[in-house]
Amino acid sequence: MQTETNSIIGQLPPPTQPYWSEDQRLRARWALNVVSILGVQTACANVPKILRLVKLWVNQRQKRTIFYVNAHCLNVANSDAAYFTILNQASLVYADGIGIIWANRFLHGAQSEMAKATGADWIEQFCTLAEMQKWRIYILAGRYGVAAEARRKLLQKWPSLQVVGVCDGFFLEKSEVQVLQEIQATAPHVVFVGMGTPRQEKWLTARREQIPAPVCWAVGALFDYVAGIEPRVPYWMNMLALEWFWRLLVDPKGKWRRYLIGNPLFVYRIIRQKWFSKS
Repeated sequence: MQTETNSIIGQLPPPTQPYWSEDQRLRARWALNVVSILGVQTACANVPKILRLVKLWVNQRQKRTIFYVNAHCLNVANSDAAYFTILNQASLVYADGIGIIWANRFLHGAQSEMAKATGADWIEQFCTLAEMQKWRIYILAGRYGVAAEARRKLLQKWPSLQVVGVCDGFFLEKSEVQVLQEIQATAPHVVFVGMGTPRQEKWLTARREQIPAPVCWAVGALFDYVAGIEPRVPYWMNMLALEWFWRLLVDPKGKWRRYLIGNPLFVYRIIRQKWFSKS
């Protein structure tokens, strides 16, 4: 079966002239293939490639939006047409869960560099890069106080990190208007938004024109982990691809439907995509 791939560069607005004027080998260096997983174009990327793209896009000063997908996201997208469309309009959609990696291998083979890029796996590398590049960061995420506590924890480890503003993801600490005004005044290079799926993606899409930051990045519950509100999955469970089971153990009441019903449903939909692609 022929693998369904496209160049992600073809999906993006034209880069700025200094980058676009380089020779084709340099452009090819940044090219990423994307594959269709339940109709959502997902990048074959790992953490280093994602961070290189973020650095490139910050330097270009053109507006880019980054989303992630996991099995739950694609289950939601299956019944939410607006969210499905938003995902396919993003600058980059990457794999946040092991289910996406398995689905890619099952559907398209193991020919790509797609790797799980959960926020907890890349936040330290990002902060090291952001501190070195002197990027300004804005955090709009979590329940009341989570973003502020996350900033405190980040500054303990990266004292020179420029976190220019924070607010909870429900606009309790500040109004939405105040947050947008603060973002415009502080001119961050990267805005992190953690409101849960699909609210964060819909909010970013609706407000993107009002946010001057080169990169807007939906991150889900990332800053709950950074702030210490949510416990991180044990290393051995992560290595055995059991992060979903850990999250179910930590919050069975809130997560049972997502994993005990959602995971088998996702597997069924992936098998159905494979079956219909052969017919």
